[in-house]
Amino acid sequence: MNKFLQIASSNFDALFSSNNIRKIELLLLRIAVFAFVIHLLVIFVSNYFNNYEYSYLKAIYTPFSFILFYEVFLLVIIIPSSISEFIGKQFEVITLITLRSFFHDIADFNIEEAIDFKTPAFISLIFDLGASLVMLGLTIVYYKIYNINYKTDSIKELNKFINIKKVVSLCMILVLSILSIISLFNWSLDMIEAVKMNSNYPNPNTVFYEDFFSIMIFVDVLLLIISFTFHSSFFIIFRNASFIITTILLRISLTIEKPMNYIIIIIGFLFAIITFLLYRFRYNHLKKS
Repeated sequence: MNKFLQIASSNFDALFSSNNIRKIELLLLRIAVFAFVIHLLVIFVSNYFNNYEYSYLKAIYTPFSFILFYEVFLLVIIIPSSISEFIGKQFEVITLITLRSFFHDIADFNIEEAIDFKTPAFISLIFDLGASLVMLGLTIVYYKIYNINYKTDSIKELNKFINIKKVVSLCMILVLSILSIISLFNWSLDMIEAVKMNSNYPNPNTVFYEDFFSIMIFVDVLLLIISFTFHSSFFIIFRNASFIITTILLRISLTIEKPMNYIIIIIGFLFAIITFLLYRFRYNHLKKS
């Protein structure tokens, strides 16, 4: 078993070196530019030849989706790092999903007409912007707490547990790849149907991220159980369990209408931050006593 973990760990380190990660980033950026141009052309052809009235602003969230996918990729390969850093990356991903919602919703907003502050479309945009700013602020607070304490209070995990997390990360990369292909295929079918029916585009947040965060819940639980064999106490269990609760809340938010979905997300952020703050406070208090 130990030999298998060591081989998997070596493969993980070689596969996801800084150079390879940079290559993946550049590849996705090139794909994002290409997809952006293609989406613009599709809208042009639909409007010019089929007399549709699709907004060109709809094309904005296409390249942003690839950028967001890269952040999800980073979330997966960061699993071997500390669980606190892993949760912070989840904060970043859900914040970017919220920000991308603005690009999705702005396409349904008629910018040529006078702004009616009571229209659902305008209110939806305000929810997107306001929620993303609040999430950004909470993410900054979370990392502030993490960075201050991590430098002086880094707990070195057992190599065996880190190797196990690398195996989990490799498995999640495979799941991520398969899920991405399936989601892209289904989303393409929905897009074609939307163009034919001249209807609204499918919500991009429910195409991929709903299933992904569902899987992440079970990954969090698995890592929590495995961690018990290496270090276990009431406070560590509560801290890690609170992170699982946060992931569950983030997953629930993806299928709830605005503004309740953003309220759920902010509650999840606050719960993780307060728990982490109390955990660190207790640990620092024990160090001083």
